[in-house]
Amino acid sequence: MYNGYEGGVATTENNNISCKGKKRRLSGDMDTGTDNWMNRGRSFLPVRGGSDVFSTEEWKATGTSLFRPLKQDLYINIHKYDQISAAQGSFFTADEEGSFSQSLVGHVVHLWRYDKHQRNYYIALSFLFTNHQEFLRVQSFLQQV
Repeated sequence: MYNGYEGGVATTENNNISCKGKKRRLSGDMDTGTDNWMNRGRSFLPVRGGSDVFSTEEWKATGTSLFRPLKQDLYINIHKYDQISAAQGSFFTADEEGSFSQSLVGHVVHLWRYDKHQRNYYIALSFLFTNHQEFLRVQSFLQQV
């Protein structure tokens, strides 16, 4: 798992944020740091890693995408994306090596970008939440932006 900043994603490990040489220490849970960032005009979506959160950067419209477990907490710069959508359904999950594990029911948040050369939108990053409460937390954050 990449630990750093690229394409609008900052990862956290052991409660330290890694972003292009800048390090900040969070006090308490992830929501505390997010509130301060929002006040400065930045919109970083906190996504907590765990056994009930999965991600993929290889979305397939056929429904055969494999979501890998998200092991680290992430902060997603939502201004790097053009659209955000959500869906509910059954999705395929993989183990840490990327091999099919099982099919799970949950909620997905899709982060879309626009490709100027092909002149269309594509899903750049997706998160699968199998814990409904965690999905509601992310949804609530997005509604406030």
